[in-house]
Amino acid sequence: MKPVDVQPINDINQAIGRAVTTLIAAGVPVEKYAILAELQESEAQAIDGVKKIYGEAIQFISVQMS
Repeated sequence: MKPVDVQPINDINQAIGRAVTTLIAAGVPVEKYAILAELQESEAQAIDGVKKIYGEAIQFISVQMS
């Protein structure tokens, strides 16, 4: 059995956590749509590998919404 690389999962969780923290700090209700919007804004401002992480976090939240 191959060891599971948990780093991508940790990166996605950190991106979502940062989005939630930003929403709380701004006094915005923490809802899936607000998290998704915050992740999209962060993705637009990110570069290189970080942009990919935000994209994966957006995909994760989008799947959870359906």
